[in-house]
Parts: sequence; C-alpha cells; structure tokens
Amino acid sequence: MSEVWTHHQRTVNGFRMHYVTAGSGYPLVLLHGWPQSWFEWRKIIPALAQHYQLIVPDLRGLGDSEKPLTGYDKRTLASDVRELLSQLGLERVGVIGHDWGGAVAFYLAYDHRALVERLFILDMIPGLCRAGEAFPLELAIKINHVFFHGGNPDWAAMLVGQNIDGYLRRFLTTLDFNYSPAVFSAADIAEYVRVNSLPGALRAGFEWYATGLREDAVNLAAATEKLTIPVLAYGGDTFLGDIRPYWTPVAHHVTGGAVAQCGHFIPEEQPGFVIDQALQFFAPLGGTAPQLS
Repeated sequence: MSEVWTHHQRTVNGFRMHYVTAGSGYPLVLLHGWPQSWFEWRKIIPALAQHYQLIVPDLRGLGDSEKPLTGYDKRTLASDVRELLSQLGLERVGVIGHDWGGAVAFYLAYDHRALVERLFILDMIPGLCRAGEAFPLELAIKINHVFFHGGNPDWAAMLVGQNIDGYLRRFLTTLDFNYSPAVFSAADIAEYVRVNSLPGALRAGFEWYATGLREDAVNLAAATEKLTIPVLAYGGDTFLGDIRPYWTPVAHHVTGGAVAQCGHFIPEEQPGFVIDQALQFFAPLGGTAPQLS
C-alpha cells in the first residue's frame, strides 16, 4: 500500500499526541476505537484524501500517543481533539467516529457546536448508559467485555498483559465481533499487539471502559440538548445492527441503518461502504461526491 499519510506529534492538553494527516481541502477528523489506533483507517484514508484534508489522531492513551494516568472520560478525550484542531487552525470539521471514537465524536459535537458540521458514526452508541437508568440486558450480554475491562482496569490489565496477542486476536477474529474471521491480516494483528504492548497502554485502554461506566454515564444523563447537525449512524448487522434508535434521543436529524454482512469493525470489514457513504454525506461541506452509475 502506498502511504499517502504523514506522521506528526504535538503536545495537547499536557501529553504528546501522535496523529497522521493526508490530503487537502475541507477537513475531516477520523476517530478510532479500542483496541485500535489511527491504523484502523488505513483502508479509508487513501480514497478520502483525494477529496478532503484528513486529521487522524491516536487518542489519549492509545496507539503511539502518551498514556497519562487520568483523563479518559469521553468529554476530556473530545477536548484533546478540540485542542489539536485549534493548534492546527481548524474551526469547522466533519467527523467520523468508530467504537469509542464515536462517543468521543458525540462530545466533540455536543460541547463545540460551532466546530462539528456533520457526524458519521460507525457501530457505536452515544454512551454505554445514562446514570439513573437501567442497563438493557440484551446490550449488556452483547458487550459483556465492557464490565471486565471497566470494572477494575488494573486487574484487567494484569490479566490481559499475560497474553496480549491471544486476547486481542480473539477480538479481531472471533465471530462475536466480526462477520468473517479473516478480516485482519497477521500484520494488522501484529500492529495492534504492538501499540497495546507499550507501557501503560492496556491500563489506559481499560480506563476508557471504566469511565464509560462512571463519568460518561453521568455526562450523558446531563446531555439533554439535542444535536442539530446531520448525524449518519450505521452499525454492523451482526453486532449492534441499526443504531439509529440510540442516536435519535440525542440528535434531531439521524439517518443510517445497518451494514449487511458486517460485524463491529466496519472501517476494516467494509471500507468500500464507509468510503462511499462518507463521500456522499460530507459532500455538502465542500468535498466532491462520486458519480453514481
């Protein structure tokens, strides 16, 4: 694969953030989930970079960014992205978020309403739950790993650290999360094992889940002012499925559905679908939409 991206680092909110950029034009921000990094967008970047300026960070604690001990609630993670964009001189962006990156994208749009003009969400809900509300049993069973990761991050990191390769391989190959076990190559898995083997990486990643069950739940309960921007929300049909019902309580204008023959890792399982949808959805912001046959 020809690498159209370049690597950078900046000090953002007191830690070193690694990020990649590609292309030119209207800026799009791509936000990854766990156990991933900017690398999850490798199949997306070349096509979108022909139409847009792409900013693709490794979020706090993950990838090659530094791993502070605190700051893993999604509102703080969103503030990291806002600070990066401010340093880059960007005041209007479109955002694509997958997995936890989708929750970060929600707070980026919610807290900085003049910044985010359109939001494209992939297999994620605004938050795991709202404080004071029951956790749906069906959802809890589907995302049962959340409670292992987030219940006691130090304990989870100690256990997973004994076999990082084996643990991550399960997430990246099992049919619990993927439509096919063959999506990720040996090199892909090795890259995710590498970044999650860096000192502090596992604990940082599991803090994303701990805050998801604690601070994020409180923040989501208080997020009562709906987004007014267009939100495009798709889930993989063998994982979360149609996620629009999770997004309509927090946004006025939600479209999307479910991606056929796809699990959780949509940017890597169905990159062509993501590219096509992104080109159409963000075209009104200044990019160019493909010609439809």
